[in-house]
Amino acid sequence: MKKNAILIGTLLSASFFVGGAHAQEAKSEPFWLCSDYLAADTQLQPVAIGYAEALNRIDQTQTTVLDVEGIVKVTPVVHEYCKENPKVALRDALKQSWGTIKP
Repeated sequence: MKKNAILIGTLLSASFFVGGAHAQEAKSEPFWLCSDYLAADTQLQPVAIGYAEALNRIDQTQTTVLDVEGIVKVTPVVHEYCKENPKVALRDALKQSWGTIKP
């Protein structure tokens, strides 16, 4: 299961870099606002969430596996939060959204 999650995370990251080059002109994820996230292609949005989640956990060495199932759950929550708060940083929106679905 962990190998599948790592493989999926790697593929999502790779597709972000390939697809992201066309969707957003030289704008890296840490500077994305919710409005940038909402403007991205719907197929790219879960990838952006996965990438933002990986960046949020960069200092947590014990967490090496990307939570793909969690990303599937949090993506619609982030989408709704971003609709209500388009000027919030995507990373902050993700942190706020995780708080609403995790106990």
